[in-house]
Amino acid sequence: MKKWRIVYKPCFTPTPLSFWVHVPLDNAVWIAATKFAPCLPRPIPCKGYPFLVVNALGVELEFASVAEVEHFLAIIKQRNLPTSQQLSRQRTDTLGPNKHWLSRMPAGLKPWIKRKRYIPVVESALVDFKIVCG
Repeated sequence: MKKWRIVYKPCFTPTPLSFWVHVPLDNAVWIAATKFAPCLPRPIPCKGYPFLVVNALGVELEFASVAEVEHFLAIIKQRNLPTSQQLSRQRTDTLGPNKHWLSRMPAGLKPWIKRKRYIPVVESALVDFKIVCG
């Protein structure tokens, strides 16, 4: 049984990771920007914007792009998680470490014993998500 699903939304829906992954290039305010690095995902004709929902160990996480999943895995795979303060310093236009996606992640998923069981599920979901997103 798969523990993830791909849903389609009529408009781009940012997740807690979106602000930290997709850096605005043309505006200081994220929500008003139109160009990002990496680019925001494009809609699939007649379907909409693909959105990955992973549900395992009683925790549901959502991803709006392949770049978000890859960023999430790069952080979560580290045996000793960096602090949200360390991660928030990488962006100069942030509001502080309490707004970082890692500080908003469910506490039950943060211990290494749980993360090492969650990582393979997210990696499998990423393979399917890449196929859908092209």
